[in-house]
Amino acid sequence: MTMQRISAAVTAALLFLATLSFVASPPVGAQAEPAVSRDMIGMVVRDPWYEFGTHPAYPNQPNYIAQERMGQILAEAGVRRVRVEFLVRDRGAGTFAEQIARYDYFINEVAPRHGLSVMGLLGFGLVDIDPRDGAYGLIAKADTDPVYGGGVNPYMRLWLDRALQIMNRYQGRIAAYEILNEQNRLPAEQGFVGGEGIDPVLTGRLHTKLYRCFKRNECDHRSDDPAWRAGVILVIGGLHPRGSDILLPSGRRSMNDRDYLAELYTSEPFSSYFGAYGTYPADALGYHPYPAEIRLAAPVEEEVGRIDQRLELLRLRLRQVLQATSPAAAEIPLWITEIGYNAAYLQQNSAGQAAFLRAVYRQMAARSDVAVVFWFKYEDFPPLSGPNAQHWGIVHIPFVEDPRCPGGACYDPAGEPAFRRGAYFALRELAGLPVERHFLPVMGR
Repeated sequence: MTMQRISAAVTAALLFLATLSFVASPPVGAQAEPAVSRDMIGMVVRDPWYEFGTHPAYPNQPNYIAQERMGQILAEAGVRRVRVEFLVRDRGAGTFAEQIARYDYFINEVAPRHGLSVMGLLGFGLVDIDPRDGAYGLIAKADTDPVYGGGVNPYMRLWLDRALQIMNRYQGRIAAYEILNEQNRLPAEQGFVGGEGIDPVLTGRLHTKLYRCFKRNECDHRSDDPAWRAGVILVIGGLHPRGSDILLPSGRRSMNDRDYLAELYTSEPFSSYFGAYGTYPADALGYHPYPAEIRLAAPVEEEVGRIDQRLELLRLRLRQVLQATSPAAAEIPLWITEIGYNAAYLQQNSAGQAAFLRAVYRQMAARSDVAVVFWFKYEDFPPLSGPNAQHWGIVHIPFVEDPRCPGGACYDPAGEPAFRRGAYFALRELAGLPVERHFLPVMGR
């Protein structure tokens, strides 16, 4: 090809791209119509537990600078809901009360200042013992507890005590709680191979006891004025789409996500609660429809279509299970408490991440049963590079991997992103916020 033809081809391509950008863009500074409800836009954020004592100006205090900066950027991106996970470490991090106090600044000040509604994740991280531990974990032998009743072991009692203390501490300042996280498929760690699910009878028992104690103001940690509790949404922990390879402690093999949900609702704890009160102990159903767990490397439109189909199958299974007892209960709202796209995975990249985010939110907004979608995640995390690099964030905050820092990485103390990915701007567009674009000039021949 001659240089003249190359120049003409480049000019035509630039003109085409500029035209597309102009058509897609509102005028700079203009407020566009939101493509999705702002209340649907959620984000899994950097947990305040990790941002404690990380700024040299505030030793042994929350990192006020980084947490405030995160709140500002989340608001700028159009985010309305955030998920924070409550974590407790039994060694070297202080008492339980001291560790939970790490969350006060973000929940009490940053979130309300930037219009962020908080969902707290009450996961397995509340107890610093793997739930799969046969001697001391959630699957350990149970007995009757004087406070929480039958089927309770020391792990469950400690988890319930801590969860209820957290809930009373923040009252209505936390709008929702997710109870457990991917309980049907735990990761490989601490000597466990991964893929194990905790039997739905056990997770149902833990969930139901917390729901009863909290919503009905029973057990320990009551509230003198419990009216605020009625408005707090309790979400069934996000189920993993790949299902369980094995269930513990029974050793039953292979249960998919739909059957796990069915067994949860027909378990003795859920059924007993329904028999006593005429409702099931859940306000919303969490789900994590990661596309790579449904099918690898499909085009964006196909991936999002399969996510939609999977939600339909989940809903259908629940309707089948509850048809005879409570058809209305099968219409429980869906909360997508995690979904994301690793821009460093296989052939994926930042452009694909933005396209996927945009397609997911538009498709979920088209459904009447999805209340909120929490994007995973606000920031990248270790490892930074290599075949297992984790580039999930809408922003990249510089960090150095170092075991001396919380979570094994030392982030920029100011929390200032080195860059924002296209997914950040895609969120702004979905929220109807202006996006400034710069155009390359189109040169004549």
